[in-house]
Amino acid sequence: MSADPGVLAYREEAYELLAEIEETLLELENDPASKENIARVFRSVHTIKGSGAMFGFTEIARFTHEVETALDKVRGGKIRMTKDLMSLILLSKDHINALLTSAPEGGDADKLASDELIAKVREASKQDSSEDTPPETAAPDAPESPLGSQAESSAESPPRSQADERPSAPAAAGLDPAKTQTWWIRFRPARVSIAAGGDPLVLVEELAGLGRLWGIPHHDALPNLETIDPELPYIWWDFFLITDRGENAIRDVFIFAQDGVLSMQRLCYGTLRQSDRAQLFGLVESSGGKADPRVGATLADWVSGQVGERAKAPPAKPRAAEAEAPEAKDKQDTGPSGIRVDSTRLDSLVDLVGELVIIQSRLTQAARLRREPLLTQIAEDLERLSANMRDQALSIRMQPIGTMFGALRRLVRDLSGTLGKQVDFVPEGAKTELDKNVIDRIKDPLIHVLRNCLDHGIETPRAREAAGKPSRGTVTLKAAHSGGEVVISVIDDGAGIDLVRVREKAVERGLLAPEAVISDKEAMNLIFTPGFSTAAKVSSVSGRGVGMDVVKKSISSLRGSVEMTTRPGLGSTLTIRLPLTLAIIDGMMVRVDSDFFILPLTAVEACMERFIDEPVRTVSSMERRGKMIPCVSLRKLFGVRGEQPDYERVIIVGLDGQDVGLAVDAVVGQQQTVIKSLSRVYTEVEWISGTTINGDGGIALILDVPKIVRFAEQRAEAG
Repeated sequence: MSADPGVLAYREEAYELLAEIEETLLELENDPASKENIARVFRSVHTIKGSGAMFGFTEIARFTHEVETALDKVRGGKIRMTKDLMSLILLSKDHINALLTSAPEGGDADKLASDELIAKVREASKQDSSEDTPPETAAPDAPESPLGSQAESSAESPPRSQADERPSAPAAAGLDPAKTQTWWIRFRPARVSIAAGGDPLVLVEELAGLGRLWGIPHHDALPNLETIDPELPYIWWDFFLITDRGENAIRDVFIFAQDGVLSMQRLCYGTLRQSDRAQLFGLVESSGGKADPRVGATLADWVSGQVGERAKAPPAKPRAAEAEAPEAKDKQDTGPSGIRVDSTRLDSLVDLVGELVIIQSRLTQAARLRREPLLTQIAEDLERLSANMRDQALSIRMQPIGTMFGALRRLVRDLSGTLGKQVDFVPEGAKTELDKNVIDRIKDPLIHVLRNCLDHGIETPRAREAAGKPSRGTVTLKAAHSGGEVVISVIDDGAGIDLVRVREKAVERGLLAPEAVISDKEAMNLIFTPGFSTAAKVSSVSGRGVGMDVVKKSISSLRGSVEMTTRPGLGSTLTIRLPLTLAIIDGMMVRVDSDFFILPLTAVEACMERFIDEPVRTVSSMERRGKMIPCVSLRKLFGVRGEQPDYERVIIVGLDGQDVGLAVDAVVGQQQTVIKSLSRVYTEVEWISGTTINGDGGIALILDVPKIVRFAEQRAEAG
């Protein structure tokens, strides 16, 4: 992969655009006539093509040009967006994604794959528009504008100005009078634009899509036919655009051709009269084609004289709009609100902040020992600063989990079609934020879960109707914050899991004795055993027992937990719990004899104490707020040596409404905790999720509170 920053930036932007294309196409499946979504896909494809040609990705530019042509037909109402065409564009998106990782010029295999897809796209684009185009996609008759119809020529207009009057785009038939403005734009394509893969006429089409457009082509620079260079642009234009979209929308059209925009100026708010057009054209042509800023001023002065003072200010707004105007102006003036940063730099920043937290902890401990007021004050100031820096560094890495919903929706769409099932994917909680590293690593487990839902859970349409269900199944993915965790649930309304079949398979594989009696919860846990599968036959989707065990291992490596429940005939629910971040947390340090442990502060609810007057068990019970709760002795749980004290502190932790006490010798205090992963040798150690370095250089173990709570619950249920 090239180290050229421009190429790397192009690849990164292309990946984002491809994800947007996929998500928008899946939205189009529910509303194929959505002009806004069609235009969004077209713009994304056009950007990938133009930028690809600019950075030397010639095969991407060649292939994407064909996809763009098909989308342009859809956008123009010549053909409709059929399911087959949508599937081909999704396949094209996958192919472009593959081309991004290949050589920019493309290999023989890449070109062969491109040609095969191009042939299919061209074939799907040969629809008969008279048969396929629904009435609502046809361009409506544009109302007569004060400037006149674009298709109408004027005897007073210069002959060549009549030659390039472009019809309105369908979306421009109804402009908002309160927002309508008239703009003058002078555009001369850069000399290298065509050689770099650009198409000036496509830009003109996009400009026309913003409203009502008139163009004056200038061809004074055209040479003789014998000397024409096909890679050089000779024609340039003056445009008059009536639009309600604003300046930013116009500049977005020329985002990759900014060198070609010589001048752009708003002439007035509103529109002009039909009789004014010829004189406007005459003023433009009298400029002689020079990039003179005075041309715009001349046009604006003339327009002001024609329409009076109302051309100098926007139409009056209602009071509510006036109240919002300053805020809107501030948003427009702020400019770009973000920059692209390589994720490895963010990881390095978080690592440095982690080291700062450790040094701050050492300073705080030294200040306590020395008891010097000045040193204590410095330590407290540094603690506040490092806490703020930690929060800011971690927030930079936080991303909404909805960024991966598009890929999961695509998976459900394609796989349900392959299996002959009808399934709706319903995502909820897309704005729930999670550490980027966690999101990257949770995607594959979720894919495994969804594949199992569609293959094992959701029935065929005929089977669902026979069971009194709708023919279309539903898979819901929910994400939400719960304390210091993110809870992700995958819910389907399928047939559920046959626990009798699970037990039979467990006995068949020797995982369970024939006479053994286990609870439903224990039977569900057998599903996460490596190689376990209840499928009657092996298919291309599942049946080899690979999937759920991978899910459990992946979630465990993220210090998370996974649990599954089922309702026969009604569906199943898989719940994943994950920490918000894998880097730094607020923790409470406790001590058992000379060993130190860290409890995530988000799990701590209260502190109590108890006197010991009987032999201590690993899990006992204690009273809290009028009810008995389990209490776990960390001394017994971890086999800590030393004499049992007569007096213990009990930290109350909670999970899903269940309170559990953790008995320790002493509470050291709250501190920021930098999480260090355990060595592979200790990955199977129970109840420990990581380690941290104390201020004195010692080690403290970070407790896996959810696992300890479940352990206490199981022991309490067993008596």
